[in-house]
Amino acid sequence: ISEIFDGVPIYRIGGDEFVLFLQGKDYLKRKFLVKTMNEKMRKNRDKNLLVIACGMAEYTSEDGCVEEVFERADEEMYADKYALKRGK
Repeated sequence: ISEIFDGVPIYRIGGDEFVLFLQGKDYLKRKFLVKTMNEKMRKNRDKNLLVIACGMAEYTSEDGCVEEVFERADEEMYADKYALKRGK
């Protein structure tokens, strides 16, 4: 994670779940960073190396609380986890 999200604080929020809060230049290139992470994980999967599922969500004015952002990110992460297991 820290190789791709260089200098971004990483917080462990439970067992094997982590959260990153992007800001500044990292926020501006958030889609590129997630794409890079996903590409790296697919390569790792193909080489039988460590694989991490990833999900991202952005806080919007429609969100009532931060928990809604976490829920969307969690849904994306589980979709990515499923895709990784299916070889996609």
